[in-house]
Amino acid sequence: MGQSDSERRRHLTSGNEENQLRLENELETLQGSINASSKKLSETSRQTTPACQPHWNLALPANTTVQPSDIHVLNGHPHTLIPLTYNNTRPFTRIYFYHIRKVSSWIHIAGGTMIRKYLKRVASHYNIDLTIQEHKYAKEEVGSIPGTFYITNLRDPVERSISHFKYEGRWDCKQLVKNKTFVAMKANARKFEDWKETNGFVPSDCYEPFSFTNCAVNCYIQSFSGEGCSSDEWKSEYELARERLFRYNLIFVYEKFKDTQYIKSIENFFGVDGFNVSSDMWCGWQAHEANKKIPLSVGFEHVMKLTKLNEMDTQLFKETTSCSENHRYIFIHNKSRFYGNQGRFECYNDMGAAIT
Repeated sequence: MGQSDSERRRHLTSGNEENQLRLENELETLQGSINASSKKLSETSRQTTPACQPHWNLALPANTTVQPSDIHVLNGHPHTLIPLTYNNTRPFTRIYFYHIRKVSSWIHIAGGTMIRKYLKRVASHYNIDLTIQEHKYAKEEVGSIPGTFYITNLRDPVERSISHFKYEGRWDCKQLVKNKTFVAMKANARKFEDWKETNGFVPSDCYEPFSFTNCAVNCYIQSFSGEGCSSDEWKSEYELARERLFRYNLIFVYEKFKDTQYIKSIENFFGVDGFNVSSDMWCGWQAHEANKKIPLSVGFEHVMKLTKLNEMDTQLFKETTSCSENHRYIFIHNKSRFYGNQGRFECYNDMGAAIT
């Protein structure tokens, strides 16, 4: 039986037991409300999430004109979704992976790094192109580049946010990795209670596209809407992010990475083994040792506050990763759909430069 959100996060907290129990009850009530909202949305939607049933439908621009409903104007920024049609026989010649940062929780289960290495194996096996994008928002529209199979990765947004703080926000990773004289101490550690903004310790820029450097609040909505703020409590950004996510072919779910059946299903889906092999990540070992030396202990009220701030992101996560009994992680292999070419690999950092 799975743990509740409060049970999973209790190990991070300290404080008065009676007060913590009260806050845990509040958290369970909040989660119940989120679950009910997500269930209602799922029941009214006929789409099957690509987290539960990844598919081999190739997105192609439809031979139709863009309709007003395809254009989302958020904070004065227009976002045009390409009208699509789908083909289930044409081959895929390229994989695009939008890497959500800090989805891993510790050095031996480096989610994004592990996925990157695995997808390199897949691309090499079929001799197809692989493009990995990270740091900026998911700016490549599904269907904009012919023959592309679209992938991303998600994790419970509060757990991801806490992981991001521990492995990059608590101490400056550049100091941990490159400054040999730097010593991580409680005195130079940033405070978890300050980790409460859309860009980590500060709000995201409303006038520039969202850039995923630091992020504590509504990181998925920002990543898939491209917007760093909202004028309607994230409702419009939520809808755009949801529509973009449901256009993907596959969404990896971090919480399933310890499930041997899930791992086997992924390997069968691609016809390539080696998924979830232990992998290090940049700054992972240094941050892990620093947190081991000075364990993170915070008041439950701060975790509760972060949970409330991420209510919309949690709803998006649950809607895109919760499977019905009829569509509980169905993975169908179709190796004939990958067609090899030159097999290029590109990884784009936050400056847009290619790293080979």
